[in-house]
Amino acid sequence: MNGTGDITLSPLSPKQAADCAAIHAVSFETGWDAAAISAYITPKAAAFGAFEAGKMAGFILMGALTDQTDIITLAVLPSARGRGIARQLVRAAEAQAAARGAEIIFLEVAEDNAAAIALYKGAGYRAIGKRKNYYRREGGRVSALTMRKDLS
Repeated sequence: MNGTGDITLSPLSPKQAADCAAIHAVSFETGWDAAAISAYITPKAAAFGAFEAGKMAGFILMGALTDQTDIITLAVLPSARGRGIARQLVRAAEAQAAARGAEIIFLEVAEDNAAAIALYKGAGYRAIGKRKNYYRREGGRVSALTMRKDLS
């Protein structure tokens, strides 16, 4: 599956979990390790990587692809942001979810993450609720917006 420009998207394998963990670590205050990420790279889920010159620039993990699924996490290297990579990853994961029968996708996003909220709103997600103090951060907690997109 190709993206635009010099970015190529492809399904992930568990062997790539360490690369995902490295990107997650520089993208979030509390990064996930390779074992946590590998648990989501299964045949029943959607997991895509974005590659530039053979190196991973970002990835997306979704939960089990049933009638309702979740975006578990999405991360793009800081040096690769602002080029539409996250949008390409969301589209690829949504397409696979829809092909497998998903009708609704949910996600949580930190309410102070304006770039991610703009990405998801631009992709057709809408806020449906809030989870107070959902994310732990150094110096306190941050609430999450719960968002939803209907694929059908």
